[in-house]
Amino acid sequence: MKSLRGKVAVVTGGANGIGEAVVRTLASYGTTVVIADKDGPRAAAVAEEVTAEGGTASAIETDVREEAQIVALLRETVERYGRLDILDNNAAALELIPDDPDVTGSQAAVWLDTMRVNALGPLLACKHAIPLMISSGGGSIVNMGSVSGVAGEANMLAYGMSKAAIMHLTRAVAAQWGKSGIRCNAVAPGLVLTPNTAAAMPEKTQEIYVRHSLTPYVGRPQDIANVVAFLASDESRYVSGHIVYADGGISSSLPILADTRDLVTAAERTSQ
Repeated sequence: MKSLRGKVAVVTGGANGIGEAVVRTLASYGTTVVIADKDGPRAAAVAEEVTAEGGTASAIETDVREEAQIVALLRETVERYGRLDILDNNAAALELIPDDPDVTGSQAAVWLDTMRVNALGPLLACKHAIPLMISSGGGSIVNMGSVSGVAGEANMLAYGMSKAAIMHLTRAVAAQWGKSGIRCNAVAPGLVLTPNTAAAMPEKTQEIYVRHSLTPYVGRPQDIANVVAFLASDESRYVSGHIVYADGGISSSLPILADTRDLVTAAERTSQ
């Protein structure tokens, strides 16, 4: 994607997982990337590795729950590089998921903390990035949603609600600022095996996701980073206000598909 060369991007939550893959992918296309993450040392380490590989990256320790820190992040980005073209809102409070059960077990503190990171953080980033992007001639915002934001689950109430909010934020930004040159889209991943996810998730659970996906595998961070890069680039100039599902097809079929597939397979074997 040649159109990414020379652009300036801010990636929140860019120090690990999907965010890190986005950072490395954008940098590989010639984008200058600012890594915003609450884990400052890790963000700095990723920036050093990207630079050593020939890319351009820097790190700014940022807590997306704090509006003043977001303002400072974006201001420093423009002061350092002269413009802002891309914002990838990737930061999420994944560490709260073990304490995020069903409705009756939900805790107000966990719900509020989840919403502050997953929903308020992207809202504040959009709020302060849009004027800077307009002054640079426009830009692309990519928000990180989730299939958890479009379907009910047995747990993760706060997480799912926060991702549903992200999807509405995406459509609202696209509708309100599209005529000013701002495109806004979201990516809704299914299960993505980041190093942390793979270590914490039992193999049996991974098998369940594979069984109910339309692909014979679950996602990797690079799968999502590739979609983000496309949405950030001018190659997607006519795409705005949309949710791109990068979920192995798990959200596009009936829940009974896996069982139906097994019945068909069994019937075919019997008839042979």
